[in-house]
Amino acid sequence: MNKIDTPADIVHLSKKRQRNVQEQNRLSEYGLKTTATYWRAHALPEALHDAGLAHGIDWGNNSIIIDLDFDVPGIPDTLMGTILSQQEKFIEFEIETSQQHQLINSIEVWLDVIAQTNVHEHNRGTGRGAGAMALEIRRELCTPAGLPPADSSTTECPIPAF
Repeated sequence: MNKIDTPADIVHLSKKRQRNVQEQNRLSEYGLKTTATYWRAHALPEALHDAGLAHGIDWGNNSIIIDLDFDVPGIPDTLMGTILSQQEKFIEFEIETSQQHQLINSIEVWLDVIAQTNVHEHNRGTGRGAGAMALEIRRELCTPAGLPPADSSTTECPIPAF
């Protein structure tokens, strides 16, 4: 994954009128990593946390949120997005919740979408697929400090001991 050293680099790239494939990929990687890092550091909506547990999602240090939208105009009290699970499955979900997203009213969608996810490293004209970027970000975030990143055959992230 290309490293972005400073937020100024991202601001500069985002303001460019024309970007090459590598620059577009850097912005996409930054967005995915920012989302995953944010939701690892902050509490998930309780309804999503509970739905994930019911479907076998390991929220410890093994799964990441790729995308999470809530209270979309016209669809209030709904959580929707994508999870990259500990088994490296891409799970798309849509959950109808209570007003504060604490209780599950119904799970409308809970679907493994790996077949529709671009996990290829090299795509003609577009570079790396978003799925390939997300897999690398998951492996990076799940590797405890001081250990080398997991190879592509590893699906479980070790939980760091404190």
